[in-house]
Amino acid sequence: MISKYKCYPLKNFINQIRGVSYKKNQISEKTIDGYIPLLRATNIQNGEIIYQDVLYVDSSLVKLEQKLRKGDILIAASSGSKEVVGKSGQANEDCEYTFGAFCKLIRPKQNINADYLRHFFNTDYYSRTILQSINGANINNLRNEHIDDLMIPIPSLEIQSKIAALLNKTQDVIKCRKAQIDLLDQFTQSIFFEMFGDPETNPNGWEYKKLSEICQNLDSKRVPITSSERKKGIYPYYGASGIVDYVDDYIFDDNLLLVSEDGANLLSRVTPIAFEVKGKIWVNNHAHVLKFEHLSTQRFIKYVINLQDISHLITGSAQPKLNQKNLNSFMVPYPPLELQNEFYEKVEKIEEQRKVFESSLLELENLYHALLQKSFRGELFSEEEVSII
Repeated sequence: MISKYKCYPLKNFINQIRGVSYKKNQISEKTIDGYIPLLRATNIQNGEIIYQDVLYVDSSLVKLEQKLRKGDILIAASSGSKEVVGKSGQANEDCEYTFGAFCKLIRPKQNINADYLRHFFNTDYYSRTILQSINGANINNLRNEHIDDLMIPIPSLEIQSKIAALLNKTQDVIKCRKAQIDLLDQFTQSIFFEMFGDPETNPNGWEYKKLSEICQNLDSKRVPITSSERKKGIYPYYGASGIVDYVDDYIFDDNLLLVSEDGANLLSRVTPIAFEVKGKIWVNNHAHVLKFEHLSTQRFIKYVINLQDISHLITGSAQPKLNQKNLNSFMVPYPPLELQNEFYEKVEKIEEQRKVFESSLLELENLYHALLQKSFRGELFSEEEVSII
């Protein structure tokens, strides 16, 4: 890694801890006396550890060092998907949670700031190096040496603390913006439930229709582009959970509903799996593309999909997938179009405000990314400045 700070192998500053191995009869989906929660790769989402949707493992299999401590970084170490391997999240406190064998724990030593280390795992250098390390493997495994041999810039602990504080504050603002978006979503959901009831139970007895009866599936027009083949441009490039890049061309120019086709989020539902898009865009093969005759129906169905349990339509465990056949066969309640139009008009202003917040969120995330790269290149703080202070 190129930096004004001197770089050292990461193994000088961490200990790596293997996950818990277990047999089928030593694991449970429900809490049992003598069992403790076990985290998996699916519990690592957007740089954070999600403590819901866990398994439970016999505590006699768990060593003391395999319980999470404050500052520990949990990493997905093995997966059939290269996109999953290497993703990380940090524990905010000591807790009675452990982790499975497909993950590993990075425990910082006393000679490094734990938050500084956490931000290092968000750098382009880290993600790029890990991807290069696992390329070519049929089963993508992150070995100890892949982590140990990473070169990390090491300024003084005082500068590490200043860098961590700056990046933490930026992330705090990002979390606040996300919280505002969540509040808007809760408001629109309350309007939805007031007008239509729970789509799971359909209390108003609306007619049921297959999704394929009320929209056109445009999946055949999708074109995936590998990151190395993409040319930077102004057009959003969408994947399973939203915009993943910007490219120099587009394949759709319309109002559309995109629905996640694969990924752990199909089950964890950390972010919405259905989202509306408009204008010139490119879509890869990780998101279904649906075209509706009426925008009001498009919006109604977006909420139905995001609010309803669709786990029965999802196949695969290591890599959950919602295939086109199952999506097309999804039975949805279909109220009168007049009521759909009324819902659309009620939430339109809220949706417009949400887009403003989303745009602001993107700017904040870009700011964090820029500060992150500059921090580890040594372009924000110098040892001389700190000594003067």
